[in-house]
Amino acid sequence: MEKKHFLKLSILVATAIFAIGCSGNKTPKPNKHTAVNKPVKVVPQKPSGVRLSELNSGGVTRLSLRGSHNYKQGEPIQFIVDTKGADGYLYIVYVDNNGGTGVLYPNPKSPLSEISGKYIFPRDFGNMAISATKDCKGCEQDRTVIYALLSKEPIIDIHNINKSQLASIIGGEPTKPSAVKTKGLSMDLDAGNVTDNSNVNIGVLEFFVK
Repeated sequence: MEKKHFLKLSILVATAIFAIGCSGNKTPKPNKHTAVNKPVKVVPQKPSGVRLSELNSGGVTRLSLRGSHNYKQGEPIQFIVDTKGADGYLYIVYVDNNGGTGVLYPNPKSPLSEISGKYIFPRDFGNMAISATKDCKGCEQDRTVIYALLSKEPIIDIHNINKSQLASIIGGEPTKPSAVKTKGLSMDLDAGNVTDNSNVNIGVLEFFVK
């Protein structure tokens, strides 16, 4: 009788342990209201900087561009860019004899960076090989104009620049109604009250290829 009672007790204990073990490993059902792997909507960030349409030089040429005004075909082009103490993001653009435009700096060899001081182009801007070319047929010389733009902010659409936009950025001198003109001189009675709304400095260099 004692053996039978002991055997029954052992079976009950074993069954209880097995039941507890199974309930401990049981995986709870997920809550139906819990979102699993919900896709996150990515909002694109607006590029930081200024657009060409927002640039204004105030009609004043503040950068210094110095270089030869005459080249022969095949001669390497070189000129000096001097920001005259101003700092910002520099862009170098050309306009050819047909009105076509192109960006010389920044370029893949020399990315955009904030600069200030005196530089030699193209040595200090990727050291590209740039030679003078004459594209017009039957003409005596071909004209090219180099523009340097020093902006306080990066220009986000610089590669869309064209001749008319450059003309708009450069503009003309602000009208000063209080200016009095006499023979041989001009006297401005209200020069101290002229507001400078410029946000870009401009430099211009013109050269001809024979």
